[in-house]
Amino acid sequence: MFKRLFAAAAMLVALSACATQKYVVSDVTRYHTLSAPVSGQSFAIVALNPEQEQSIAFRQFGDLINVRLSNLGMKQYSGTAPSNADYVVTLDYQVLGPTADVESTGPDMAFGFGYEGGYHRHFGYHYGIGYDPFFDNHTYTRQLFTRRIQLNMYKGSTYSSGPKQRVFEGRAVSLGQNSQIEPVMPYMLDAILMDFPGQSGRTRTVTVQVPKDVEMNTQPAADRPSSRSSF
Repeated sequence: MFKRLFAAAAMLVALSACATQKYVVSDVTRYHTLSAPVSGQSFAIVALNPEQEQSIAFRQFGDLINVRLSNLGMKQYSGTAPSNADYVVTLDYQVLGPTADVESTGPDMAFGFGYEGGYHRHFGYHYGIGYDPFFDNHTYTRQLFTRRIQLNMYKGSTYSSGPKQRVFEGRAVSLGQNSQIEPVMPYMLDAILMDFPGQSGRTRTVTVQVPKDVEMNTQPAADRPSSRSSF
């Protein structure tokens, strides 16, 4: 009896510890034709349209990209003609939603279903069998948003004239409670550039821990761990 209660208490403590952790989970897909090391190569970050070019937020995102590519050994191009850089980098991003995510748990089973409509659709099922020491049934509901970013790199000499030669394209899609792209952008960029350039044509799930001192701008509907982003 005491052993059973102790095991139940330990399980609750573990779940509580997991629930306080913040993380961004992204499905990352990368394609590239890079064969030589990028260390020492120069890059220029270019806006895709005039609206991006005037955006203060985009300039901040450019700073994030600059730091990460510099950490890979690349050098930011300082000239006025981006096509003179070895590579030209572009960034596109959007947020879709919200959609409702409902999860019900019982003494023997947990089942969840999520659907996201719009330009991008995401279906997800997750289930598990486990022991509930208090035999409680709960239903958790929260609003989720799909955050999507696309980071592309082109051969600089082809960017301004003729067909643009794309050498890297990375896409990250994350489902979470934060409705703004700004708070999750650093962690989604980390996911795309992790082990750069990575295996071409492969999609993998990447989890990036959010520092404990970073505050969320939304309140979770329930304080419980999830396979989706908690941030």
